[in-house]
Amino acid sequence: MGERPRGSVRREVCYNVLGGMMNTIILGVMAGVLALLVAVLIPLILEMRRTVASLRQTTEQQLNPALEELQATLKNVRNITNTVNMITDDVRTFSGAIQQVGQKINAVNAAMDTVASSLTVRSMSLKAGITTAIAYLIANVARKGEKS
Repeated sequence: MGERPRGSVRREVCYNVLGGMMNTIILGVMAGVLALLVAVLIPLILEMRRTVASLRQTTEQQLNPALEELQATLKNVRNITNTVNMITDDVRTFSGAIQQVGQKINAVNAAMDTVASSLTVRSMSLKAGITTAIAYLIANVARKGEKS
């Protein structure tokens, strides 16, 4: 290999010395930042852990009564629904009974119409018969009166 100029060896030594010091300084700063970061993050993580535990406890304390109340409400709604279903069945039964009564009234009405119609026909027939009989009687009485 070739000979180096004298100034370049000095520069190289200078770079090596300064480079080593720079590396040490950079590593020291990085270690300090890391130590500071750890020192800040550990309490922060611990506080977050306490906060989450407290939040969980508070949520459970407030949620349990709400869930119990919700279950009671659902039970009441179920009872109301069952009662409404029973009432609906009773109304259906009553409605069916009313429908049957209506059908029977219609049947009686139809029978009454038939009887009334039959009575009307009979009374008109009777009237026609009586009118004819009276007319015949009067005609016969008048004829007998003329003969005598």
